[in-house]
Amino acid sequence: MKIKQKHLALAIWLGALIIIAGGLLLFESDQLWKIQEKSLFLNSTLFLKEQLLVPGGLLTWIGTWFTQFLYYPWLGVSMLCAWWLLLMVLTKHTFRIPNRWAILLLIPVAILLLANMSLGYWIYILKLKGFFFVPTIGTTAVVTMLWGFKCIPDRYYMHTVYIFIVCALGYPLFGIYGLVAALLMGIWSWQLLARRTEAIILNIMAILSVAAVPLFCYHFVFHQINLGNIYWAELPLFYTTEEYHTYYTPYYLLALFFIILVTTYRNGRDMIKPIKKSYYLMCQGVTIILLVGGIYTFWMKDENFHHELTMQHCIANLDWKGVLEDAATQKDEPTRSIVMMRNLALSRIGRQGDNMFLYKNGSKAYAAPFGMRLMLVIGPLMYYQYGMLNYCNRLCMEMGVELDFSTEDFQFLTNCALLDGDKHLTRKYIDIMKQTLFYSDWAKQIETLLEHPELIAKDPEREPITHMLHYDNSLGGDEGYTERTLMTLLARSTYTNDPIFLEQTLLATLWTKDINQFWYHFKAYTTLYPQGPIPRYYQEAAYLYGQIEGRKEVDMMPFDTSIKANFGRFMSLAPNYNNEDMEVVRQELYPFFGDTYYYDYYLMNHLPEY
Repeated sequence: MKIKQKHLALAIWLGALIIIAGGLLLFESDQLWKIQEKSLFLNSTLFLKEQLLVPGGLLTWIGTWFTQFLYYPWLGVSMLCAWWLLLMVLTKHTFRIPNRWAILLLIPVAILLLANMSLGYWIYILKLKGFFFVPTIGTTAVVTMLWGFKCIPDRYYMHTVYIFIVCALGYPLFGIYGLVAALLMGIWSWQLLARRTEAIILNIMAILSVAAVPLFCYHFVFHQINLGNIYWAELPLFYTTEEYHTYYTPYYLLALFFIILVTTYRNGRDMIKPIKKSYYLMCQGVTIILLVGGIYTFWMKDENFHHELTMQHCIANLDWKGVLEDAATQKDEPTRSIVMMRNLALSRIGRQGDNMFLYKNGSKAYAAPFGMRLMLVIGPLMYYQYGMLNYCNRLCMEMGVELDFSTEDFQFLTNCALLDGDKHLTRKYIDIMKQTLFYSDWAKQIETLLEHPELIAKDPEREPITHMLHYDNSLGGDEGYTERTLMTLLARSTYTNDPIFLEQTLLATLWTKDINQFWYHFKAYTTLYPQGPIPRYYQEAAYLYGQIEGRKEVDMMPFDTSIKANFGRFMSLAPNYNNEDMEVVRQELYPFFGDTYYYDYYLMNHLPEY
């Protein structure tokens, strides 16, 4: 029994969506989680009103509502695939696509998929709220409006009135998608209507409406939008110090796809004519190859980008072993974000002094076309985890004002207020987080800690941070250099009464290579632990600095036998590379000394800080 073509079309769509969903969940679950962390949806009338203050506000509100479900990646992806299925069904019926050519309707889905998965580091700085769902929902709205345009009777100039209504209502609610729908209607009128005069009128109406409605809204309706952006509302702005037009390519292709549909609408009937099976199969095969090849080519696959996301997710779950397991799979030179998160995990399990150089070190530039910084990736996270609450609070505020506040920002702000002992501010943030769907229980837990502060000492997330709250109560600028600021302030600290904080100050001196501060903290450390054992890298630093300063008493210290041996071998080989490029020296000596502080001190001290 032959399968009906409509059932075959549905099977193709569902099969493709299952493969896409599987790929997203298998390879990008951490990124999906991070996207909802960088978004915010509040169940309040005020939040809705705030979104409606700009063109396309309703689309933003809907997009952020769906984005929050990426908290459970499988749930958010299922919703996204449901939207794509709806889009394909609407497109098929609107443009009367034959069942046997249903595979062509995967083209807009593939384009929308790439619009999301080619972003890379843009997810940290895009100002468009709900950007993961907005293009899909906006495109579905466009097709729905086109379907309504086709269904309107061809009399009384109802098409003309409809185009104006689409612009007048579609632009405030859906932004640019309302304008695109009106323009597509104007183009479609040449194929849909028999009278050329009416088609000309429709095109004039479409052009005038698209030109006038945004200007009218700018002057009389909305007062929180830049004049230069009024026609691009609800499109992500790929702009930092310059505009990156390449990232708009999916949107151009999506517009081209629907222009082709409306200009070939009448020819759609010819698609049901008999064609050779070989030609049909060839077209299907070429379509599949192009779609799969395009998705694979332009999907963001950078190793460091994904390691950073995985580590952030593990830290959010207090899975310190998970951070280290992911770090152990590192093949490429890591970014400083990866190095910092890995060292944080080592410090949490008490192994940083013995193991931090067993992993790859480096400072690879972020795989972004713009000047991406560690500050934007993990700045607030690092300040919070190292107890620099003032800096964490400041950075969250600055990023919230510049990029809009996210769920992640409010989590850090709430924690900082709690650990600072500011009850009124903590309660303010708790009230905000209670308006979220998936973080309301988290907010209630914070409320319990606020009412019973003695429980903080038993809290697995916040108890380690309480040991780091020994800085001066001050705030300065970091110029975007999070790691340098952190390590410098730690190394210069003189507080020695907390063993955990003391060890971090000692580790910081290994980063700053401040010999005087090292001896200050090393003395306090050895006094605290007179019976040892002294972690390996503290011994290596002590022996190295002792040799540099000519301290004879260093030779009397009970170093591990391999410490002196490795130093002797390193100093005997290093002069052979005096005139070599630094990168060449690193590659040559890494197999022998990459796991030593000697290697880090001499060869990793000129790393760029992004």
